[in-house]
Amino acid sequence: MVSAPAASAATHTFYTTESVRLRAKPTTHSTALALIPKGANVKAQMDKFGGIEWYTGSKHNACGSKGYIHDGTWSKVTYKGITGYTAFPCLMPR
Repeated sequence: MVSAPAASAATHTFYTTESVRLRAKPTTHSTALALIPKGANVKAQMDKFGGIEWYTGSKHNACGSKGYIHDGTWSKVTYKGITGYTAFPCLMPR
């Protein structure tokens, strides 16, 4: 019996609206894995309905120019081969 390869998660390209950290978990207290510069492309995971998959984590001011973000939404993204979490409000679709 031959099994089919596992389906990979769908992604969509977004860009960062300002420099933002890529974190190991959806919280500003988590380890910073990289600094994503303003305008950089990232691949965000999409949910089964075609929307961006987002996570509720800590409240933050990770998007400095947007002020304090009260909803604590984060997105799981890949940047230069590193996968982690970044503040959802810092992303715009390409």
